[in-house]
Amino acid sequence: MRIKHKNLMLTLLPMLLLPVLVFAAPRQSSRQPSRYAVNDPPVMVIGLLGARAVLRINGEQHILAQGEAVDGVTLLAIVAQQAVLKINGREVRLGMGMDTGGIAPREAGASVELVISANGQFVSNGQINGRVVEFLVDTGANTVSMTAEDARGLGIDYKVLGRQGASVTAGGVVPAWSVQLASVQIGPIVVKNVQATVREVPRTGPILLGMTFLGRVNLAHEQNRLKITAP
Repeated sequence: MRIKHKNLMLTLLPMLLLPVLVFAAPRQSSRQPSRYAVNDPPVMVIGLLGARAVLRINGEQHILAQGEAVDGVTLLAIVAQQAVLKINGREVRLGMGMDTGGIAPREAGASVELVISANGQFVSNGQINGRVVEFLVDTGANTVSMTAEDARGLGIDYKVLGRQGASVTAGGVVPAWSVQLASVQIGPIVVKNVQATVREVPRTGPILLGMTFLGRVNLAHEQNRLKITAP
């Protein structure tokens, strides 16, 4: 049974595990013809972490540094938010959310499926303002929510750009700032101009992907999977 996001209630706790992602084909036949040979291993770019790439190769997740290879796939470099790969002797460039089947990022109707962890959490790599982060999906959070440490790492001067207020946490009321993010991305889905909260508390887990993002996409929860689809 599918449940719309307004009725979706998930109890999620922070964790530091890499995501398990399954990208679905778009609704229409806008999928580009594959430019790759039929004997190429299926490769998907899940995350770009500095000089490393998180790839799903033949259904298995791997983190490759420059020059490392798995199953005939070598990471040559990361350039302009793209993984430059050598696959069966040919150079291939794939950005976040792209795979060798030819699914392009930001494609209308694109979707991503997250598989629940053993701890009952949905965690995913993503991007804020073009920088790679780790998200914890939390429909109980009103906004995308991060700590001051997260904001500094993203280059967000929240005290200058934000509006000061307060946030209620398990430890009590803490100082918080409301800021506007230029973009938030998970898989191939990008949402522009997203309100976020920066809390002055110690960092204990991933950034919370709250309703200022989730309320602008379509959610469906079925058994152990959460499907996020671009509107």
